[in-house]
Amino acid sequence: MRLRHVMLWIPLCACLAACASVHDRGWSGEGATPFDTAQATCDAEAAPKPAGREREAAFDACMARHGWKRP
Repeated sequence: MRLRHVMLWIPLCACLAACASVHDRGWSGEGATPFDTAQATCDAEAAPKPAGREREAAFDACMARHGWKRP
């Protein structure tokens, strides 16, 4: 009976661990839009802003709306 419980918990824990993800560029997101989709959307949204801090701030705000945050 004990082995049966362990065998049920392993997949459950694996599924829960998959809910939070970390992208290799240091971004982290829980329940977030897929990273590549969010990045493409936010690149397009931030592109009209002047290069530098204003563009980076717009990009970061957009990524946050999609569930991604920098460390």
